[in-house]
Amino acid sequence: MIASAVVPYPDPVLGERACLFVQSPLGVEVSLEAVCDALDAAGLAKFKWPERLERIDEMPLTPTRKVIRGRLRELL
Repeated sequence: MIASAVVPYPDPVLGERACLFVQSPLGVEVSLEAVCDALDAAGLAKFKWPERLERIDEMPLTPTRKVIRGRLRELL
């Protein structure tokens, strides 16, 4: 199963940009281009697409299995 989360990161011009964190099983490769192609096919507005992709080994989760976005932001 592929787990993902989008986290904002600071940008000097725009204020914020979107970074997509992805945790994927061994052998499954995810690229930013493939994600953007899928978002385009789904009709999502381009300004909502992530501009950066980071791969992580394990998604930080709370005891109730929610993603801890603050910890992801710290990795940037």
